[in-house]
Amino acid sequence: MATTPGYRLDDLAPADGGAPTAETHDDAFASKLSREADIVIGVYLILIGTGSVLGNGRVLWLSYRNWAKLRPVELFVVSLAVTDVGISLFGYPFAATSSLLGRWSFGSAGCTWYGFTGFFFGTASIANMALMSIMRFMIVYKKYPGPYPTRPQTYVIIAIAWLYGLFWACAPLAGWSRYHVEPFGLSCTVDWGGFSRGAAGMSFILCLLVFCVALPVTAVVASFAGIFVIYRHAKKGVVTHLQNNPTMSKKRKKMERALTLTALAVCGGFLLAWLPYAVVGLWSAVAGVDAVPLALASAAPLFAKSSSLWNPIIYLGTNNRFRLNMCACLAKELRTQTAVHAQQLEMPARLSPRGPLALNLPAAADPQALNPPSTAGPQPDAALQTSHIL
Repeated sequence: MATTPGYRLDDLAPADGGAPTAETHDDAFASKLSREADIVIGVYLILIGTGSVLGNGRVLWLSYRNWAKLRPVELFVVSLAVTDVGISLFGYPFAATSSLLGRWSFGSAGCTWYGFTGFFFGTASIANMALMSIMRFMIVYKKYPGPYPTRPQTYVIIAIAWLYGLFWACAPLAGWSRYHVEPFGLSCTVDWGGFSRGAAGMSFILCLLVFCVALPVTAVVASFAGIFVIYRHAKKGVVTHLQNNPTMSKKRKKMERALTLTALAVCGGFLLAWLPYAVVGLWSAVAGVDAVPLALASAAPLFAKSSSLWNPIIYLGTNNRFRLNMCACLAKELRTQTAVHAQQLEMPARLSPRGPLALNLPAAADPQALNPPSTAGPQPDAALQTSHIL
């Protein structure tokens, strides 16, 4: 795809002093990084996207095979895997291609699409994590073995998380702020710089920080802090209605701790990846886009994108049942392939209606054994015995 020569944005600043935009100057879509950095970023995004699709695809496949046995927390992990696969398939290819070409190469419409998909899947992810954390707290707070929500209830909660992400992702499309190219020119996101350009941009950024960052993060941190306090007090005794079955109590307690560890690791990994990006976004909104160092403005979103690769690794490391199912599936595939190969080796050779008898016999077969000589009476000529086959 043809590109236009790059110029400094300072040289193309509008006469009224406003910030240059992608709509007024195509150069806003040009990379502000070195050519070597563009290639490194492109390769990085390809590796992250491929690893995310393979890892999360494996999670989805194993979940499908064991769908009836999945617990509510694991259903949330499946939902998170869908968001990771979604952004890897519908977002990263655009950014990776643009990085390799040295500029955003899909125009304003592609910029809007990329910003929408990234914001939608990201907000849906953090909403899923917040609701998953609250659910874990409620289960632990009711003490073992507090009843799980039913499957329909869990589906409704997950659907709420997805609708929450869809609402905020559609807001810029409806005219409340917009999606805009990022400062380094290779991807797009919400217009953080709109905070200082008008009331609409300012209100959207403030609401984004409150409802898409502060509240979900507070819910996650508060839920797991409450779980930690409950676990510390739970060492003093066993739940009254399980006193008659202490073995089951220990088993359930171990399972609940493992599920909580999985939820904590998934939420912690996501927040660790995305909070630096939120801080950089707030910095650019308050101080201006040009106030953020270019290296930091480009590194923060790239680090946030790595979160799509973490979840399958975390889930594999903290969930014993997932590891066992994965090993069982791999072992079953290996046994199946071995059985098919052995069957092919043991399959007898097909007889040819035209070939001589000697060529139709198996290699290990003895012609004399197949036609043993009779001890009674004279033996007929061998040609007469096989003449009906010739």
